[in-house]
Amino acid sequence: MSEFNLGHLISKYVNYQALNINKASSNAPAKQAQFNAVPQSSAPAASSAAQSTSSSAQIANLGGADRSVYVKDLMKLPRNINEFIFIIQQNMSQAQFQQRFNQQLAAHRNLLSQTQAQILAQLQGLSLTGGNGTQVNAALLNQLSSSIKNLPILAGGMINLTDIAALIQANGKDAVTKLIMAMASSAKQGVSDLTQLKETAKLINASIALASQGDNAQTLKTLLLLYLPWLPLQEGVGFDLDIETGSENDADDSILTITITTINYGIVTVVLILESKNSVHVTIECSKDFPKDELMLRIEGEEKHYSMQSVVSFSTVEEKKSSSSKPQAKINMSNTNEINPFMLLMAHTIIRHTIEIDKNASIGVTSHGDELA
Repeated sequence: MSEFNLGHLISKYVNYQALNINKASSNAPAKQAQFNAVPQSSAPAASSAAQSTSSSAQIANLGGADRSVYVKDLMKLPRNINEFIFIIQQNMSQAQFQQRFNQQLAAHRNLLSQTQAQILAQLQGLSLTGGNGTQVNAALLNQLSSSIKNLPILAGGMINLTDIAALIQANGKDAVTKLIMAMASSAKQGVSDLTQLKETAKLINASIALASQGDNAQTLKTLLLLYLPWLPLQEGVGFDLDIETGSENDADDSILTITITTINYGIVTVVLILESKNSVHVTIECSKDFPKDELMLRIEGEEKHYSMQSVVSFSTVEEKKSSSSKPQAKINMSNTNEINPFMLLMAHTIIRHTIEIDKNASIGVTSHGDELA
């Protein structure tokens, strides 16, 4: 490999900007082998030790959500789980998807007159100066980025968990290699605190280890953990997720049962039943004080991004207290190698938002609206 630039790597991934997609490779093969990491050339080593030190300071301050984005970028994975599903179903690489995004951006930009560009910039709270189109490009990019969530998901395009395991292992190993090179380069440049880089490598190694077990339940667990914004890939750190499977004949692959243990609302039990290829019936059993309206707002906010139909019903039970000091979730599913994409999306949505609502309650915050990443 060419010489590695730590400052370039960290500034690219820590300051996650959709504009960085212009640097993606466009020549990855669109075959099954595309699940392997797509090699990219390293930038020439031109940054100073001071720049690298500043970049290392940036990564040291990463919060959970920022680190989640950083890890997925290192692993060449999309930011959103619906974008991930779209790429898998279309048998595309992340680089190919980014190339398509670039083409759409260019097409939209070329269609704009100067007046339209000014109006768009004003709507985005920007100002145009002297024909510089940078801000207009940013406005267009923001507009197109929001449309990424509306990618069409194929109802019949089942998600093969064996393929997902291979993808996570290949891209994870490539990401760890990048981090090792970053740490070596950082040490040469006099940066002594490599804690955050090492912790990030541990998180990625944890995902590789789970995906390497040849266990579909562990693969699904890894995928869900990667797309929870606080990135709890290390067991016992802030959140636990467990997935249990029965034999191939003792469970229906159109049913998922999710048990979520919250700190403030006791146990929440969710049953997902796939009624058709894109229709999921959701039954939620929770305590009287659980904020049902807030969860519904969040579910509806996610649904508008998918071609998914769902019916959600709540039933109230006496609060089931738990002695756990941290939130947990357990999924019961059949021992199958495939999962319906809408079942996966709904399971992810409910676990994520139930835990976020619980975390908000712990700090006295009640939010109402679509707070979707």
